[in-house]
Amino acid sequence: MSTAVTQGDTRSDCFLCGKTSEKVAWREDGFEGLSCECGMVYTNQTTSRPSSDVTREYHSEHFYALPAHFKAAWMAKHCPRGRLLEIGCGAGFFLEASRQFGYEVFGLEPNLACAQQLHDKSLAVAHEFLEQNSLAQHSFDVVYHCDLLAHFHDPIRSLSAMCELLNSAGVLCFEIGLLGGISPSWYRLIGRIGLGQHLWLYSDRAFKLLMRKAQLEILSVQYFGLAPEVLGGKALGILSKRLIVPSVEMFFANGKDRVLRAQRSCVNFLRYRAGAMFPHIGPQTVLVVARPGLNTRRIA
Repeated sequence: MSTAVTQGDTRSDCFLCGKTSEKVAWREDGFEGLSCECGMVYTNQTTSRPSSDVTREYHSEHFYALPAHFKAAWMAKHCPRGRLLEIGCGAGFFLEASRQFGYEVFGLEPNLACAQQLHDKSLAVAHEFLEQNSLAQHSFDVVYHCDLLAHFHDPIRSLSAMCELLNSAGVLCFEIGLLGGISPSWYRLIGRIGLGQHLWLYSDRAFKLLMRKAQLEILSVQYFGLAPEVLGGKALGILSKRLIVPSVEMFFANGKDRVLRAQRSCVNFLRYRAGAMFPHIGPQTVLVVARPGLNTRRIA
């Protein structure tokens, strides 16, 4: 799934409140994460310009594949059935899962490297950027995206472009990470938070301010604490390397691959199943359903 589905210029201020911060919360790969008083941590883009290479993928394939059915089921529970568009659909794992719940699915994906995989899955996809798309406006019941609000140069503009694609009763459904407004100790535990490609790290307060500024009404929301994944994932990694992999390789030639697949499934369980029960502290990821406010809706 390509994260660069829109293009824009560099900036040194927070898009959400317009203020400039000099408080460095985290440094990574030559980038600075600046902590803003609105709750945002944002990448200082004046020293290094983030890449806009749409062929580069920042998450591994299993990041999208493993939770696809879980997230499609959550969406089906909270969103109307009908025509579904995924922005940045990548190899189409979420669209495949959504089709099982009765949705008529479409994708928007600028990365042509995904074209063959999407074709093999019989998925209809436009290889275009969001703000330059040629899709019919007001034609979708649900517009979905995963982890893109951290990457858009102007998230409010991008959300507005998505709303233009919704019909009069349509909703946005999306996942957003909340990694702003937390102790930098969490960043050290996580190891890498992706400054540069992640332009905006939202706190819960910043996320809700974004919804108000984008004139979106939150209909459903589910928080998942990431502490079980962060802490449990590290423990599993150490245990696998030192004990499990050597033991399994004594009996199976592909023992390392077997353990790696099992480890990824465990981490996915910790992220969503265990995370759903974890208190709302530290880093989180959130599934959201929102609709345009009445004053922003247009008659299709």
